[in-house]
Amino acid sequence: MAQDMPLSQILIPGERWELVECMFGFTDAPTADDQGNFYVSDMKEGLYRINSKGEMAPFLKPIPGISGMKFGPKGKKLYACRAKTRELVEIDLQASAIKVLAKEVRPNDLVVTHKGFLYFTETPKKQVTFYNLNTGEMKAADVGITAPNGICLSPDQGTLVVSDFKGPHCWAFRVEPDGSLKHKQPYMTMRSKGVPTAERELLPTFRSSCRGDGMITDAFGRYYVATELGVQYFDPTGRISGVIPGPLGIRGMTSVTFAGPDLEYLYATCFTHLYRLKTKTRGVLYQNGPQAYPPKK
Repeated sequence: MAQDMPLSQILIPGERWELVECMFGFTDAPTADDQGNFYVSDMKEGLYRINSKGEMAPFLKPIPGISGMKFGPKGKKLYACRAKTRELVEIDLQASAIKVLAKEVRPNDLVVTHKGFLYFTETPKKQVTFYNLNTGEMKAADVGITAPNGICLSPDQGTLVVSDFKGPHCWAFRVEPDGSLKHKQPYMTMRSKGVPTAERELLPTFRSSCRGDGMITDAFGRYYVATELGVQYFDPTGRISGVIPGPLGIRGMTSVTFAGPDLEYLYATCFTHLYRLKTKTRGVLYQNGPQAYPPKK
């Protein structure tokens, strides 16, 4: 029988969102490496890196327009969606070089498996696209989600999940050995805002769009989705376990990820601001390969 996973397993009493920086143009594409470094995109300027000591500096600037970014197998290279230029790119960190893998695509966000299977969402096309880093093969992996946006993997990399920006669900797929996606289902149902009315109604009408955006998993197989209500938190079976409200006064939230020396900080990109929240849990790095969950203590 599945056990409840309340927010008390995640949140630390007394901890609050901590402002990291507020001078960005538009933040997105948060990701991390295994050295404790955190990377984020300012879509109007370029990339920034925050080291394990909390020091922030420009990284490969200027390179604007990156809306999604993850490390590839073994953390040797970064892969990114350049939505503005309609390109899927590879970033060689040692050489500070950028290679275009695909042009005339509509990439929004992406994730990469340890096998070199890359999946990216093409929101305007209602498509999840597959790209094989080993062979260069590119094809549609799924078509039909209203507005596919955020994308992540389960810790064992056997399940791929996609958030729908204009719908109520996050959709789950089984990742087959050849990289194909099977057994599509509306795995998680996000909460949405109520439609304002002149009088308070006992049975209010809710908006159809939950504005599900960037998402990530932790080491225990739990899912975290950036939405207009805050970070919606689901257990491994897809049941919603709570909502972590966003920082006060923010315009919205675009994505989340775990980063820091022990992957214990939940980072949130909030338009012009970047925040982090210390948690009881820890994240996973897909570039390090499949991980069993729950992890051994």
